[in-house]
Amino acid sequence: MEVKLDKTTLPQHGQQVLFQTVIDEEYETWQEGIYNAKAEYIRISKGDIYDMWGDVVRWEPSV
Repeated sequence: MEVKLDKTTLPQHGQQVLFQTVIDEEYETWQEGIYNAKAEYIRISKGDIYDMWGDVVRWEPSV
């Protein structure tokens, strides 16, 4: 279930999520990472950080 970004639809702290940035959306790819609710970013395994409001277009819970 894809979730559009909104203050009421943010993931739980520490939740593993799939997400798309604008570039991912263009290439129809998804990335996986862990959400940090305190700083509102997603960190992927190689250490890159994506801001929920500046970088992420949509997200969904990871299974």
